[in-house]
Amino acid sequence: MPLLRWIGGKQHLVRRLLPFVPADYKKRCYREPFLGAASMFLALRPERAYLADANQHLIQCYEAVRDTHDRVSAYLRGHAAKDCSDHYYAVREAYNRRSPSAAQAARFLYLNRTCFNGVFRVNTRGQFNVPYGYKDHPIFPDRDVLATVSQALTNAELAAVDYQDSLAAGEPGDFFYLDPPYPPLNGTSYFTHYTKDRFDADDQRALAEWVWELDDRGCLFMMSNADTRMIRRLYRNFHVTRLPVIRYVTCKATKHRVGELVITNY
Repeated sequence: MPLLRWIGGKQHLVRRLLPFVPADYKKRCYREPFLGAASMFLALRPERAYLADANQHLIQCYEAVRDTHDRVSAYLRGHAAKDCSDHYYAVREAYNRRSPSAAQAARFLYLNRTCFNGVFRVNTRGQFNVPYGYKDHPIFPDRDVLATVSQALTNAELAAVDYQDSLAAGEPGDFFYLDPPYPPLNGTSYFTHYTKDRFDADDQRALAEWVWELDDRGCLFMMSNADTRMIRRLYRNFHVTRLPVIRYVTCKATKHRVGELVITNY
């Protein structure tokens, strides 16, 4: 069972992505600047990893799970036992007022499992504002899951930084897995409502410039992104493979069959 519900997460796609990973990835420093649900990292379990995300809420949760997973589990069990609409909104209000801790990480996990459609969205003040999901019998990560994630993170460096800072730290020979917020395919997309700053078309173009710099530096990269004309144009000189997938592309809980690209420089 994964730790998080995460829109755009690779839980159901990771097995199809693994064949694209370099065979010698264990000999390289693994770097992931858009960590999200960490499905790729948890599948690979590299010996050296630098894991980053602009979402400080997410990174703080991982840090608490790494360092105090037993306490996080105990707090989370308490929330699970009280789950209902009233409890959700009380926890959401507390979450937006509290500082990082094991208790705050448990609130994050509880909200993640019970909010609408697993969306993580914040307003311009950086406050989590997703409504209750009214999900029948939500499933919460148990102590064993938290312990497994904690163990995987033992030798990983975590950082709440913009992707530019993470990419700038790469050295020749490092392997980057890039899973940025996707451009919307239709209507309103929650893929860009990830931090109080939005990831838009200009960000996609800026990311592409960084990726070209990584290639010049001698780093290996693998990217997952939406199959759009803009993305194909930005990465036209790299190896591009299309995978058919099902994902949510609007604010409604509607599934769509779409294309997703795997882009590599090897």
